Amino acid sequence: MGDDEERQPPGVYTLVTEEGEKKTSIGFTGKATANYANGDIYEGLFENGIRQGAGVYTYLKGDVFTGTFENNLKTGLGRITYKKGGYFHGHFKDGKRNGEGTLLYANGDIYSGEWKDGKKHGPGTYVFNKTKYEYKGTWKDGQIVTGTWTLTDGTQYRGGFQSQKPCGDSTWTTRQGTIVEGSYVQQVVPVDSAPPAKPGETPAVVTRCFWSTAALVS
Repeated sequence: MGDDEERQPPGVYTLVTEEGEKKTSIGFTGKATANYANGDIYEGLFENGIRQGAGVYTYLKGDVFTGTFENNLKTGLGRITYKKGGYFHGHFKDGKRNGEGTLLYANGDIYSGEWKDGKKHGPGTYVFNKTKYEYKGTWKDGQIVTGTWTLTDGTQYRGGFQSQKPCGDSTWTTRQGTIVEGSYVQQVVPVDSAPPAKPGETPAVVTRCFWSTAALVS
């Protein structure tokens, strides 16, 4: 089978152990390879029939997790390598990203910081690959809520964020040191180029930010 060909789900579960092949993992303790009916594959340790300890879990679509399991769930320090590009290296709890970790996206963007229940949560830094712009601050439920936005020329925004965009009282500091104080107001407006929404559908909208200068400090 070529690398570009996708594996097909076998439709049945098999557990390959040193003693031979089994149809179930119930009661099994030791090292084995589990071939799941959905096409996923686990190679590692079992305890009383569940994934427990070090192992490698390969998903049908090609993503691969290497790390530790507890009660069938990812736990502790581990790494997921994504078939489409990128990786996550960090900590897990109850099967989700939790604690410190770094996510490299397929497009080259990178986030390094804290996670909770699978989402960015706590202090962290996000760097955009194409522009090299940097978000650095406090995140909640996957989105930055307060911190800095630094451009490649050194110009920096400091303040709040909403929906990944500046919001509220804030300051801009230029590379020459000039400080501009003011505030952003967000408005959700319809997308003029979008076709009319069908009955029951939500119209296409975009969030726009409007800046109001309060003071200029040289």
